[in-house]
Amino acid sequence: MTSLADKPEIVRRISSHIDPVQLKKDLEQLRDKALTLGAADAAVIQKDDVIFDPELLKRVNADGGYPSVHWPLKYPKDDLKEAIRAYQWAIFFRMKIDGDFPYYGGGPIQNGEHRQWYLKLYEITAALESSGFYRGYQLSLGLASGNCRSVFCADEKRCWPMIKGRACIRPNMGRPSMEATGIDALSIADKLNWHLPEGGSYPILAGLVMIT
Repeated sequence: MTSLADKPEIVRRISSHIDPVQLKKDLEQLRDKALTLGAADAAVIQKDDVIFDPELLKRVNADGGYPSVHWPLKYPKDDLKEAIRAYQWAIFFRMKIDGDFPYYGGGPIQNGEHRQWYLKLYEITAALESSGFYRGYQLSLGLASGNCRSVFCADEKRCWPMIKGRACIRPNMGRPSMEATGIDALSIADKLNWHLPEGGSYPILAGLVMIT
């Protein structure tokens, strides 16, 4: 099995020109990599397949009981939706979880086994983002699920980057989630006709890596 700690399998120089044939091959390989690393489903999608829901974003913004630098997400000088729309392709994947897996929102995640599923999701997201970067797609951007503070810093009293002069203790892993950017992962999965477990308020744990 491929290890998340493996050295990059492909390293290329950044080029001003993207070869569409090579890009297609890379996207397919990154999709397969997600599956190899433990995703239940993975697909190559286009930017128009990324579905935004303003109501989801409102719910996240109202969920501020366990805040982090990535939850709720505030970029006052940048339009993240516009930035994501600037990409053309992405890898979307999900983890296999039970239908009674609860929606934790911003956290905390009391169940240790559930936290491990989130951790695995973040690891796969980071691995795909890194692989995309080393293949020459230097703007690769990975989004996960939930609040990274509840995954990596459950025992910390604060999210350290929110304190002046302090830095994230997991900078290679901590990142925004899809719901914090207003992206509806469940609707994307439905559009792909993925079989999802019935029941539960939010039965999906998914990641999105924008490639180019």
